[in-house]
Amino acid sequence: MLDLKYDIRDFQGLKKRFGKEGAQSVEKALIWSTDRMASRAATYISKDLRGTYAIKAREIKGHLKIHRVRRDPTRALLYTGKRLPLEQFSPKQRWVSVNPRRTVQSGPRKGKLARRRGVTVRVRKDKGRQIVPGGWQAKNHILRRADQGDNASQPRIQYGPSVPGMVAHPSTIEGAQDLVRRELPKEFSGRLDYLLSKKMGQS
Repeated sequence: MLDLKYDIRDFQGLKKRFGKEGAQSVEKALIWSTDRMASRAATYISKDLRGTYAIKAREIKGHLKIHRVRRDPTRALLYTGKRLPLEQFSPKQRWVSVNPRRTVQSGPRKGKLARRRGVTVRVRKDKGRQIVPGGWQAKNHILRRADQGDNASQPRIQYGPSVPGMVAHPSTIEGAQDLVRRELPKEFSGRLDYLLSKKMGQS
């Protein structure tokens, strides 16, 4: 712990030390500092995810809810939502081979490998573009047969990872926790110092 003017670990002791009116400032300082750190942690997580996944900041933010912990002035970051449709990962159409052993039986391309319109997506930046096996793009969705061996089977929308699943990576969680542990005491001490100085100036 840094040598700070006010130690957040002595929260209850600070409330007693400054009396009834000062205790309100201590409470406000904790609320303000935890609100501030919730925002900074969310920014850290968003940046960390965008370093790995091809996803926009607004899409991550759209799955974030910040809740006040019951009976406690601290905040909790909650990421919600199901798996994201693959069309959110920059789809591009391209020709793909139908079967490496199958050739066109007639027409201008007779004897050449049979091919069809496929689609690629970029989910992870470290893996580049990848073909969606058996997939194609139609009506702003990426589809694939429920049974790839049966062309009569029902097409289904294809999905990638979820935002909660991305956030749950240990390195992301640990990085956000380290940020809060490092910066929250400084935020609290600075805010409490400001509130107490302001109160003394008014007295």
